[in-house]
Amino acid sequence: MLGGFSIPSNLVAYRWARRHGKKTIVFTERSRSSNGVLRKRSFSWRALRWLYRHVDMVMVSADDAVAQFRDELGFGDKVVAGRYASDLDDYFSHPQREAKPAYTYLFANRMTEIYNPIGAVDIFAQVFSKHPGSRLVMNAAGELGDACRARIAELGIGGAVEFLTNLKSWSDLNNVYARCDILLLPASFSNGNFTILEAMASGMGLVVSDRVLGIGKMVADAENGFSCEPTTEAFVNRIERYILQPELFKVHTAINRSLVEPLSAEGTAKFFNELIEKL
Repeated sequence: MLGGFSIPSNLVAYRWARRHGKKTIVFTERSRSSNGVLRKRSFSWRALRWLYRHVDMVMVSADDAVAQFRDELGFGDKVVAGRYASDLDDYFSHPQREAKPAYTYLFANRMTEIYNPIGAVDIFAQVFSKHPGSRLVMNAAGELGDACRARIAELGIGGAVEFLTNLKSWSDLNNVYARCDILLLPASFSNGNFTILEAMASGMGLVVSDRVLGIGKMVADAENGFSCEPTTEAFVNRIERYILQPELFKVHTAINRSLVEPLSAEGTAKFFNELIEKL
C-alpha cells in the first residue's frame, strides 16, 4: 500500500511490486490545486494514470473522493472508498458535558489560512462579550500565530485565551479535549479533519464549517452538532444554541460516539482487511 501517486519513491516501489508479482494499492486523498479546486485530467494526471495503469486498487480517503479518481482521473472500477484510522480509545472515557455558566472552546487545528484561526478568535470574542468567563484554547502552531496574537490583543481578550505550548507528547492531547466543551472549526476549506472525530468521541459540542469535506460531512446541522457557513454570525448563532439548550450535549454525544466507534484503529483495520480481501 502506497501513500499517494506523486511521490517518486512510491513509483519505484510500485514497479518493484509489479516485477515481483505483488498486488499494489495506492491510498490517496482527493486531488486539489493550491486554492482548493478539484483537479481535472491534466497532462500530469494523464501521465500518472499511464504510469500506474496496472495498479490493483486506488483507495481514496473519503466517499466523496471516489468520483474524481474513478471518472475524472480515469481509474474506473479500481477505485474504492477507504478512510484513515483514528486513535480514539482514550476519548470515549471523557465526562459528559453539562450546563455551565461559561464554556471552554477549542480551536484544535493549525493556525493556517484555510482553517481560519483569526475567524475563530472573532467568533470567541463575541461569545466572550456575552458570556464572561468563557475561555478559548488554541493550537499554537502555524504561520498565522503572530496575526492571531495581534488580533487577540486588539480585542482585549488575552486573559481568556490559552495557547497549547506545553504538550510534551501526542498522548497528552486527549486531556486537552477532556477539559474543553465545544469545538470551533470555521475553515474556509478542508479535505476532512481528525479534530472532528476526536471531538465527537470526546463528547464535545461541534460547530463546524460547511466547507469541511470528508469527515466534516458527518456533522449534520442541528442533528449531531452544527454545520454552517464559516461566518461569525452563523457560528455565534450555533454556539448560543448549546448555551440555551445544554441538553444538546448529551443528545449529540450519544449519536456521535456511536458514529465514530467503528473508526478506531481496530475498526479501520477490519475495514481495510475486508477491502483488501476483494483483491
